[in-house]
Amino acid sequence: MKKIAYGLLLMLLPVCVKAQQAERMVYSIKDADTLWIDHYKPTASANGMSVLFVHGGAFTGGDPSNQTPLAEGLNKLGYRVFVMKYRLYLKGKSFGCETATPEKLKAIRIAIEDAENATAYLATHFKDLDVDTTKLFLTGSSAGAETVLNLVWNPFKPKKDTSSPKFKYAGVLSFSGALLDLTRLKNAPVTPLLMMHGTNDQLVPFGTDAHRFCNASDNGWLMMFGSSTIYQEMRKKQLPVILYTYEGLGHEVSNFMFRRFAEMDTFMKAAVNRNVESKSIVIAKQAKD
Repeated sequence: MKKIAYGLLLMLLPVCVKAQQAERMVYSIKDADTLWIDHYKPTASANGMSVLFVHGGAFTGGDPSNQTPLAEGLNKLGYRVFVMKYRLYLKGKSFGCETATPEKLKAIRIAIEDAENATAYLATHFKDLDVDTTKLFLTGSSAGAETVLNLVWNPFKPKKDTSSPKFKYAGVLSFSGALLDLTRLKNAPVTPLLMMHGTNDQLVPFGTDAHRFCNASDNGWLMMFGSSTIYQEMRKKQLPVILYTYEGLGHEVSNFMFRRFAEMDTFMKAAVNRNVESKSIVIAKQAKD
């Protein structure tokens, strides 16, 4: 009788599901840096869409391994997720107002180059990785959001260069990001954009302002165009864009990719079907996030 009761007890105990072990693959070696991508496969029925994610960390730190909650959340919705490691040019230093602007720009440019290389790797090995290149989304948080925005609307590309971009993403998702050059939106290929940003962000401006609100006399003074400004400009040009504005919240919104799966899923499905409805959604501070 005791054996039967014990067996029933075991049946009622919750089953612990071991987290998926990501498949790691090297996409580039640059001097002393070995750059890799962690590949997380769908745990639900695959929907044919893939996401390449660039982590934050002010171009000085950050760890791709800490992005597992994002990958697992999207895996459950059928997405294939790739989290990339990129060169941290300012590792051990600062992205603050004391760091010279050219150094900051170099850190961003290097991250952009690595994200381009990671994309090229996925595009080259699409068959082995089961990636539909017409349904590949580019996503980033904080410094990663600055990277993905400035990769698609690239300020480092000569303005006279009218050649097509190396890769056409199905869409971009930015969590607390900003552009270096708003004019790059002009005549750029149509790329649907989803942004989430807090109005009280003290690091990356919500509107148009200096990064980290540095003074013009600081070595690291760098103007940036945040989500609100990007949204207004894209609406003028009738480009597909969605902005979630979180009133009173700060840079913590850069971590909302760990929880806003429904919004991300809705946007990506609409982008693939080419029916993104441009809109601005304001979330009041007192509302539960």
